[in-house]
Amino acid sequence: MAYPQLNPDQYAVNTYGFIPFSTPLSSPGDIYESPQSGGAFAVGPNSDIANVRMAYFDDQATPGFMQFVTLSPRRALVGTVNARNEASYAPSARPGKILFWAEDIYDPNYRPTGFVANTDHIEFIAPVIEVYEYLKMPTSLGPARIDKEFVFQNYNFNAGVFYLVVPYYGRKYCYVNFTNRNQTTPNTMGIVGVNYAITQDGSAHPYHQETTIRVAAAVNSNIGVTQIIRASANGMFDALVFSLTNAGPAPLRITMSDDPL
Repeated sequence: MAYPQLNPDQYAVNTYGFIPFSTPLSSPGDIYESPQSGGAFAVGPNSDIANVRMAYFDDQATPGFMQFVTLSPRRALVGTVNARNEASYAPSARPGKILFWAEDIYDPNYRPTGFVANTDHIEFIAPVIEVYEYLKMPTSLGPARIDKEFVFQNYNFNAGVFYLVVPYYGRKYCYVNFTNRNQTTPNTMGIVGVNYAITQDGSAHPYHQETTIRVAAAVNSNIGVTQIIRASANGMFDALVFSLTNAGPAPLRITMSDDPL
């Protein structure tokens, strides 16, 4: 819990209908905790993380009195779950609040195959984890995520290769449009899909699974290229990695969806 926690009690006191737990992940171990009981729980519409682990106090759960459930865009939890602030998980003796964290893996130490330290550059778009805790059981619940769009144009580097890592968890379709607007210099653009792996050493990058979607190739001035990514044809990934060799201007528009269009 390295980032500021919101205050769920204020949402209850001010009679909000739900508590919107939402933040970009600062580390793979970020955890939200709620001292408020809820009537339903769902992945929020703006969440990049597709699978959210939820834990709550259960007197009959062994070991530790902790029960687990996974929330996803396809599966919400409808039914009252009580925050047992008067009880304690064992053996930690922590209060029995409701807990949320990302079940999907996120590794900000990932470096693509071929990355040259001190020469190449990498930037991560931190994935947003968003969970809605409804304070009362709602009359209807639509847990689907919205289609998400990222737009970039200029890139902060002056040598080597620039890698841009964009969260993609659970998405089944992506439309990519890239145009080189540099009037004098070609730009090289490639796309790799990556599934993160848990490693003992953050530098052991070969353990991550990479799939080449578009081989890095030169794009001349005022030329645009389009790439369609489908789960049925290309696979499903935790993130998409875009590689560029020129700082721009080079508009890159990425539109992704949970629907297999």
